[in-house]
Amino acid sequence: MKSSIARGTYEEHVSHSNGVDFLATVWKDNKVVTLLSTYVGAEPVGKVSKYDKKAKQKIDIPCPKIVQEYNMHMGGVDLMDSFLGRYRIQIKSRKWYLRLFYHLLDLTVINSWVLMKKNLIAKGVSKKELPNLGEFSNCLADTLCNINMPTGTKRGRPSTSSLERELQIKKQKGPQHPLPSKNVRVDRFEHWPVFAN
Repeated sequence: MKSSIARGTYEEHVSHSNGVDFLATVWKDNKVVTLLSTYVGAEPVGKVSKYDKKAKQKIDIPCPKIVQEYNMHMGGVDLMDSFLGRYRIQIKSRKWYLRLFYHLLDLTVINSWVLMKKNLIAKGVSKKELPNLGEFSNCLADTLCNINMPTGTKRGRPSTSSLERELQIKKQKGPQHPLPSKNVRVDRFEHWPVFAN
């Protein structure tokens, strides 16, 4: 596919492996496009309108069927690659299964964001009010971090200001062990004494 070859020229080669036909098609557009398929090849050849710089107008050139099929269905893959490139998990690992896990986690977040947008649009929310992928990821991370945290309504006797004052005095004296923060002390989660021999 040298520069002297006309635009729209294509070649197709067929190979067989385990009873399956592989069709490799090379098509000359502005650059060489190479495609491999098991179900569609170059035939039937259609026409596609492309802009020619020399003639400064659109011209019709031959286009193989496999290129038309690719152009018809490529939008979702390119869009997913674009979203993955923007907000990818930045944890690096030499282990292949961890890289695969992080990639699948990224795909899951993007798919859930797309589903949320579809549901909100169906409910009548305008597109300007929808969160972008970064905002959705932050909201998702915040939600997952706050699972099993107290809701803010406390049962039992309310804490008195004198108790807080005593804790502040202990802090000023310099306790042997640092006191936990108020959020940890009042979260009602695993603070029972453990008795051992």
